[in-house]
Amino acid sequence: MISKKTKIGFIGTGIMGLPMAKNLIKSKYNVYSYVRNKNNHSFIKKNRIKIIHSIDDFYSEIDILILVVSETSDVKQLLIGKDGLIAKKNKPSIIIDMSTICPIETINISKVLQKNKISLIDAPVSGGEIGAIEGKLSIMIGGKKNIVTKIMPIFRILGEKITHIGGSGSGQVAKACNQIIVAQTVHAISEAFIIADKFKVNKKNIREALLGGFAKSKALETHGERILNKNYKPGFKTKLHAKDLRIARGISVKKKLNLKGTNLVTQYMNECNKNGHSEKDSSSYYLTVKEKNK
Repeated sequence: MISKKTKIGFIGTGIMGLPMAKNLIKSKYNVYSYVRNKNNHSFIKKNRIKIIHSIDDFYSEIDILILVVSETSDVKQLLIGKDGLIAKKNKPSIIIDMSTICPIETINISKVLQKNKISLIDAPVSGGEIGAIEGKLSIMIGGKKNIVTKIMPIFRILGEKITHIGGSGSGQVAKACNQIIVAQTVHAISEAFIIADKFKVNKKNIREALLGGFAKSKALETHGERILNKNYKPGFKTKLHAKDLRIARGISVKKKLNLKGTNLVTQYMNECNKNGHSEKDSSSYYLTVKEKNK
């Protein structure tokens, strides 16, 4: 098990990463950050995160690196790129990637790192900004059991539902499954609300009724409420959900699967992303479904 003296480095202190880092600080861990955007330095410092300006010094200082970035290409470049972590003389021996990226690439990156005696644990999350703030994220973990056990104290601070799925990449597969289910549930909610509108029936009352039966879900609770209130302040941005669905669809195509539901919600989420809703919450998906049913 790691101790409170363990130095944890963060790359990616945005909507999700910042509250996660703050929760580790509250639990008396030393948290460091290498901030790529210099405009964020003063903001990060206010949250008691130690900033190191040199990437080489950053990697030398920390024991564990946590990544919370957006794209597969970012993770690949940061870890095994020409000037990435793998090329540095002094570096952490454990990397926790809490980004949502392609599981196939995760496995490939892990193999390269293993040859350099570095362990990669993929640990994507679900629960949005509120879950990150409250330390109640669902964390889906892939990687070697002994390493997962060693860093479990970190996961217990950040999450409420923590599941070791299996080997490398399995956490990312679980996250792809999660995003498929959430998107298709939001699609179903959108269609249900559109039917209610056509019959001039109160959508709020319908939602309340459905929350008492088998249709009850976290998506109906949160996304349903956002749709009713026309509140699309981002908890999880449309552009990120669109990216995640493209990953899910991509791996399904590589496995020669024909997942019609996944194909449909990926198409609609991409349209929602391109139609001015990219920075809004992904519940704004409803607006695209509504537009198609005028």
